Amino acid sequence: MKSATIISILMPVRNDAPVLGNCLADIAKQSFEDFELVVVDDGSTDETTEMLQRAKGRDSRIRIIRTSANGIVSALNTGLAECKGNYIARMDADDRMEKTRLEKQLEMMIQNPELDLIGCRVEGFTDSGIFPESGIQYQSWSNSLISHEQIVCDLFAESPIVHPTFFAARELFNKIGGYSENPWAEDYDVILRAYEKGAKFGKHPETLLRKYHAPGRLSRREAMYKRPAMFEAKAHFLQVFGWLKNRRGVLIVGSGPTGRQAAQSFENRGVKLLGFVDNRPGPPDRYVKGRPAWGFPELPPPEFLEQFRDALIVLAIGDSSGQRAFSELLQKNGFVENHDFVRVIYNWPPASRCST
Repeated sequence: MKSATIISILMPVRNDAPVLGNCLADIAKQSFEDFELVVVDDGSTDETTEMLQRAKGRDSRIRIIRTSANGIVSALNTGLAECKGNYIARMDADDRMEKTRLEKQLEMMIQNPELDLIGCRVEGFTDSGIFPESGIQYQSWSNSLISHEQIVCDLFAESPIVHPTFFAARELFNKIGGYSENPWAEDYDVILRAYEKGAKFGKHPETLLRKYHAPGRLSRREAMYKRPAMFEAKAHFLQVFGWLKNRRGVLIVGSGPTGRQAAQSFENRGVKLLGFVDNRPGPPDRYVKGRPAWGFPELPPPEFLEQFRDALIVLAIGDSSGQRAFSELLQKNGFVENHDFVRVIYNWPPASRCST
């Protein structure tokens, strides 16, 4: 009698014919063979549909669900409803996976039953071979977060697990109700909602996936993946998690684009903005976005910080050394990270001691 399927690979596609062949070849070569590939064809109009049908003719493990163009979240939830595996592995059609990816991520989950969702380290690639500096920095930061403690410590800095590396227990998606339609990225939303439910995270220390970067990729085109949307998610979940409960408001450290966007997202939710702190000397009555802005060429003195003991201090400093210095100052004065203060931008080199 055939055993139940262990792993369901969930892959939404739309007009991915130029890259689909390599991805399907990687999946077919997996060292772990007891899987199904659930492909949701989200309204393709190119050769994608025909390529999938030919692949299905060669491999009975492939299942195709064709829908109209309803978008990524709808496609993912449609696929989730069809998945039969005990574990769900995400994949994108333009990425590549090592032949041992499924085997090694499954082994990690079995050996660590407390884990609910894991990823792996990634390596980016492009058609031109020119990898953007921002991509290198994000990849380096993400790859430095391996343990649950490291991932959670940087939870509000940026999305800490790359989406196509997701490997999760099926029960986790059942518990959080699948993917959710929001103004922000669906993968970050899953991680934050899973954390709210007590999920434990991890990351396989090997590079098991190669992430494709192209100028026209979804994360560059769609508004929900851009800075304002990510800060809307951060401000929303900081409220949901209760980190603003019994707080007088927020003090934003950093008055550049990141600090201003964070301030706007908090104001959008009715959170009181107490002001900004930066290293720009100026008149004592200086304002940013209509709120007081205190400038300290060096770090502020402890007596200044004491005024905000009952606030949530939001670190939005893009410079890594500056972010680290302010974080260490706060800790030295008894402020607890991810309770009294939170970092809302990732830095590379890492500003946090949470990273490896």
